[in-house]
Amino acid sequence: MRRHTFTGGASSAPDSSMLIDRYLPEYDVTAIRHAVVEADPETTYAAMLTADLLDTGPIVRALGWLRTLPTATARRFRGTTGASPPERLRFADVPETDEWTLLEAAPGEEFVFGAVGKFWRPAIEWRRVDADAFASFDEPGYAKLAISLSVRPYGEGRTLVSYEARTATTDDRARRRFRRYWRVIGPFAGYLMSRALERIRADAAARASTDSAATGIEGGNRDRPNGAGKRIVAALAFLVAGAYHFAIRPWHRRWGVTVAEARGPLPGDDLLPDATDQVTHAIEIDAPAEAIWPWLVQIGQDRGGFYSYDWIERAVGADIHNVERIVPEYQDLEEGDVVRLAPEDYPVSSPESAPEVARLDPGRALVLRPPGESPAWTWAFVLEPSGEGRTRLFARTRSNPERSSIGPQTTLLRTAIDYCVWEPAHFVMERKMLRGIKRRAERVGRTTADASV
Repeated sequence: MRRHTFTGGASSAPDSSMLIDRYLPEYDVTAIRHAVVEADPETTYAAMLTADLLDTGPIVRALGWLRTLPTATARRFRGTTGASPPERLRFADVPETDEWTLLEAAPGEEFVFGAVGKFWRPAIEWRRVDADAFASFDEPGYAKLAISLSVRPYGEGRTLVSYEARTATTDDRARRRFRRYWRVIGPFAGYLMSRALERIRADAAARASTDSAATGIEGGNRDRPNGAGKRIVAALAFLVAGAYHFAIRPWHRRWGVTVAEARGPLPGDDLLPDATDQVTHAIEIDAPAEAIWPWLVQIGQDRGGFYSYDWIERAVGADIHNVERIVPEYQDLEEGDVVRLAPEDYPVSSPESAPEVARLDPGRALVLRPPGESPAWTWAFVLEPSGEGRTRLFARTRSNPERSSIGPQTTLLRTAIDYCVWEPAHFVMERKMLRGIKRRAERVGRTTADASV
């Protein structure tokens, strides 16, 4: 069972007998898993605290490795080393970690721990909060995660184990970021919870009876010969998805820029102050801004093209043709002019296919956005000097999909399409565009220099 409450506001747990209700009674999202164990509650509780979560299969270990990959990579670049990976991971060891806090425990019944951090970042930014301050913590920009493991009698010699994870954000901005994060990570979290319960169930059964220990272990592995292929496919799928989410996606969303540049302001940001997403790319060009600006001014479907893969754009009917020279008749551009992304009779044309020049600062910035008072996105190109005769060209897209003229992108399908198709496609095409402008501007500069010699 999983309950999402992003659209309906926070929820409150009705059962006040749970310890977790003392620390996180209201939350944005919760994930719950249950398992029936062939052992008494006392034995099950002991097994629950001491089960080795690293001994839950290769997929879980791979996911853990992927989650720590950004932090490990950053340390390698800085030339520092972190703590060695633990040889085992048990719920009983939570009080010894720097990230997690033991909130409360009722031996034989419930064990509750929590953490505060910015979980959506590639390298999680943890915030240490003591148990006494956990419930009241409300500093903006964070999410609070509380986890409850509880046992209840479930007939003679049997126990119901419940694993619940609740998350509450401290402000709207954090809520939006966590919402996007959870849409991707939610299925992984559910899988990890299920695997942890399987480990607890096997360990508890082994403790309860030596005879049933072998049966429990063999029973859990009975489907391995026939299901080996499916497990391999599932493992590969998890690895690919995890690698993309934790390593590849953060890289391509800020290709060519530093973290500070990706978060820093650029001209045009104020045109969409409530943007829910922002992607920034940049490239270094060995030419002054005045040599690059003419190439930017003439972009457009019926003008100089976009210097990207025009054969792909033509294949989808956009009729884009890139020019290799500065065209004088395309150099007149003013605020309010239309820069088409596709022909006027394009089959899936919309107002967003014909953005307008919202801001024009000659030699410095060109910002496009769809017509209307509440645009769904802005697309800015900004030139910044970076040394004598050199310039950095920034391209930034800010968006709020709920304003889209082709319908609000709030469904799971649209979110998946945006995540899996639009984002990587935008990166591939925009990177080619930036490289295309760089090649053209530097080529003209070299030709001019040669001519002067």
